[in-house]
Amino acid sequence: MAAVQPLVFDAELENVRERLQARKMAGRDDSLWMTQYNTRNNVSTSAGAEFKQTLGGLIMGIDRLSQYEKSSGTLGAFFSYSHSNIDFSRGGEGHVDSYSFGAYAGLQHESGFYLDSIAKANLFDNHVKGRMNSGGAADGDYRTWGIGAHLESGIRLSNNKWSATPYMAFTGFTGSAQKYALSNGMQADVDTTHMLRAEAGLGMDYRLILSNGGELQPWLKISVRQELADNNQVTINNRDRFNNDLSGMRGVFQTGVHVKITDNLTGHLSAGYGDGAGVQSPWRATVGMSWSF
Repeated sequence: MAAVQPLVFDAELENVRERLQARKMAGRDDSLWMTQYNTRNNVSTSAGAEFKQTLGGLIMGIDRLSQYEKSSGTLGAFFSYSHSNIDFSRGGEGHVDSYSFGAYAGLQHESGFYLDSIAKANLFDNHVKGRMNSGGAADGDYRTWGIGAHLESGIRLSNNKWSATPYMAFTGFTGSAQKYALSNGMQADVDTTHMLRAEAGLGMDYRLILSNGGELQPWLKISVRQELADNNQVTINNRDRFNNDLSGMRGVFQTGVHVKITDNLTGHLSAGYGDGAGVQSPWRATVGMSWSF
């Protein structure tokens, strides 16, 4: 279960990143927004633990766009809830309820340069029901905390309709250590869980103005992500020690569309796929709305 927490954190984080990407379409200074998101991860760790994670959640936020002489800035806050169902390949299951809150800030210069930052904290309620080699079952519950941050910078190169955005980003996460026991007396000692990731990518979008005054902005993004953290230890019964190592490189493809419906109302859809470093994400999908006032 320890390997699940960074995946939950990252799935929630993606929605805030997309919000910062879409903020320029909001018609006025202040906005309320929400996104419903779903994702699937097929995971294989270096410790031999294989599982499938199906996550669904909802995120809500509020932000303000401020105009300066040669730039604009976004400042916002958000709250998110998600539920993950976990199916272990060796038998057994679990689920994780995640509650998170955070803040974000973005700066866009008229030259095209931008800088985005996000800080987020999570509370994870974990339940695991394992299947023993003897055929019996055992279950247990435990709670952990996590904190993390994301920093991204790039330059938006555009003409009237097309734009291309090369960027680099860094993401870090730390989950609290925890000791817990299953109903059969088995003890688990989970060390502090880490994620440290470097990312480089390219985004492209096209702005289409409709005859009724609305706008469509389809976009796509391709990125390469290198996970650097490789020491996430779990000890069972003070004897057997395992490392949930998900370090390595993976590729991610994302696409979507922003829709300006009125001066006050926008919507968005997105989908994604990722593979590599022990994690295959066969699908990710989001849908959301933003209301400006």
